[in-house]
Order: sequence, then structure tokens, then C-alpha cells
Amino acid sequence: MKAKPKARKPVDLLKIIEALADFRDDPKVQGHHPDNELKGLFLFVGPRSMVWRYRRQRMKNGVRKMAFKSLGAFPETSVEEARKAATIHAGLAADKKAPAGKRDAVTFEKAWEPYLERLLRNARDRGKPARHHANAVNLGVNLILPQWGKWTLYAMAQAPEEVEQWHGKISRTHGPVSANRACELIRACYNHRAARDVTLSLDRIPTSSVQWNTEEPSQHALAPKDFKKWRTAWDDIESPVHRGYFLFCLLTGVRPGEGARIRRQNIDRSGTFTIPNSKSGKDIVLPMTREIEYAIDLALNAPPQNPTITMRGMKGMKRGAVRVVARKRPHHEIIDPDFIFPGCRRMPSRSGLPVAGQALRHTVRTIHAEIGVSDMLSSFLLGHSLDGVNQKYTAELIIIQGKALRAAQEKVSKHIFKLLGLSI
Repeated sequence: MKAKPKARKPVDLLKIIEALADFRDDPKVQGHHPDNELKGLFLFVGPRSMVWRYRRQRMKNGVRKMAFKSLGAFPETSVEEARKAATIHAGLAADKKAPAGKRDAVTFEKAWEPYLERLLRNARDRGKPARHHANAVNLGVNLILPQWGKWTLYAMAQAPEEVEQWHGKISRTHGPVSANRACELIRACYNHRAARDVTLSLDRIPTSSVQWNTEEPSQHALAPKDFKKWRTAWDDIESPVHRGYFLFCLLTGVRPGEGARIRRQNIDRSGTFTIPNSKSGKDIVLPMTREIEYAIDLALNAPPQNPTITMRGMKGMKRGAVRVVARKRPHHEIIDPDFIFPGCRRMPSRSGLPVAGQALRHTVRTIHAEIGVSDMLSSFLLGHSLDGVNQKYTAELIIIQGKALRAAQEKVSKHIFKLLGLSI
């Protein structure tokens, strides 16, 4: 049995380092040589290279572990430089701020799951669908984790140029918006973990050198000449619930998600409707016109949806075969019997309408300008928060201008019905 080599005594490496370099092919010279000037500093001599290393044992949660850090190679890193770097690392280790070793360092995929749980928890606390969580999961699976899952967060923070180059690549292959969202998630995940890990710097983060792509809000909206085309496509929608939802969004300018979350108790037949838990974090009460009530009744008076779908002539089916399958819930959709427009939150992407979703909100804002609705009233009708006006005076203004607000809503509804060729 080969005897275990004895530990070498500390020596002044400044005096013997040239000799170690000359005889590093000798197996007796190879190995770790401790420095007598700085405890924990070693020079590892190998047949092809000589590397400075800092090694110290420490206790962590009652377990003895080895703190290990490579400090550079000789002769690129001199003895004085190695001692200085070792002193800095020893100080960080004493303050428990030294970067974790490979065995203890947190990888991105390990930090990713707690961050996703936070997004899910935030959505539940606000009473809103976890759409941001769903988007993060999608970007994580398709873009982020394949590239960065095995990287440690510390290594990512030390290589911002790598992240910058990856952002540029994703901008070319998946578009500028997806690249920005992916890097924003990397930044948020890192900051979420750094708040709990003192070894991660909040000053130097993985995305510190990313050149963010310029994004401009969409200006897509219905032009007056396009309303007839929109009406034709709207008439072709089979479900009365879906027709009611899109007409409601066009008449009120509500955000798509807010419209889909309106419940029966949010409708007051005396003449108002409430947008619950809006983007501003408050419930917004707005005037309800006859036209808006018509859109709501389209959904409320709709016959029950058939729970099954009958399939004929589909690819792979035999001639004359009929298949009856259960109607599945749309992806990430919430179905609640209390909703006025159940199952409509994802409808804008599959409606078949020339303009849907947020573009309907842009359309309403354009109509406000065309028919002379003031900016103040337009902001109230669209549920915007007013900068520079405190809550007390805002509440008073709503009361004072209540008649003006209703008159503006009625003017908008009649104008849209006229453009669509609808009548009550």
C-alpha cells in the first residue's frame, strides 16, 4: 500500500518559486506548497502549470468544510499579487461574504423555482390570474434555463458580457421584446436570491451590461372606416358570451383582463358597473349606458355552453366517423359561474377579429379625442390614475362632474353603435 505523502512545511515562496518552476517536472516537487507569510495560501505545482490557491478549513452549521479559491497562475500572478488576493478572500470568508464554492453555490435553476413561487403568491394575494407567472414559466423553459440553468448566480454576475451577448442573440432569433423580458426575469430572479444571500452583490448583477432594446407602445386601433369590417367579423363569432365580451371592451375601453374578471355583483342595474381590483389597485365605478347593458345581457342571456364538442371529418378519422370529446378549459383560463364573461381572458388572441385586446382600448381613447371628450373625463372613463391630483380631490371631482362623466360615456356608446350599425 502506497504511503500517504506528508504535508509540506510552510516556506517563503518568494525565495524558492523560481526553483520550483525549474524542477516542476520532478514528481517530488509537484503538489501543494504552503506559504509561511500568509496562512492558507498555497502554490500548486503541476507538470504543465503552477496555480495559486487559497485553502482554509471552516465550520458551517456544525460541519467542517474546506474554503477553496483559485487566485491565478504563476508567472502571470506574482507572489505579492497572490498574497494580496488571498488576504482579500480571507477577509470575505471571515465576514461570511466570500463566494460559495461549487458544491454550495446556488445555480440559476435552483433560484428559479422560489422566484416562480413568489410570482404565483403575488397573483393570489392580489386576486388576479397568474399571467405573469405563466409567461415566466414559458420564457424559462424555452429560453432562459437551457442557457443559464446550470450556471451559478455568482458566475453569471462575474460574466455580464456573456449575458449581453446572449441578449443580442435572442433579440435576433426571438425578437427584441422576448429578449428584454427574458433578461428582466434573470435580473429579478438574481435580486430575489441576492436579498437572501450576502455573498451575491446587488451592485454587480448579470444584466449590468445588457443594451436593452427600445420598445414603443402599440398604436394599433380601429379606424372609422374599419368598423363595418369589425362588425362583420363580430357577427361571425358563434358564442354570444364572446360577442358580448368584445362589444363590452369596445364600448368601455377596459383592459382585456379586467373585462374578463367582471362578476354579476359588479353590475348595478341602476346605472353603474364596477371594475374590481383594477390595475391601479382600486375598484373603479363607471356609468353604464344602455349600449353597455346590451353587451352584458348578450352574455348573461346566452344558452348554456355545450360541455362536449362533436368532431367529424377530422384528419386521421375514418369516413363517416363521429367523435364526441369533452370541451377543455383554455390554457391558464379561470372559469367561474359568477363571471359575466367566463372563459374570455385569452379570447383576444383567437377571436378572428381584425382588432381585439388592448387595441380596443386604444380605439376608445381615439374616439374620446375625436368626439371632444376632455382628457380629465377620458382618464376617468379608462380607469387611469391622475398624476398630481390626490385621492381626496379626485373623489370630489368625480362627485362634482358625475353628470358630465355619464354624458361623456353615453356620447361614446352612441357614437360606437352608429359606426357599427347597431341599434337597440
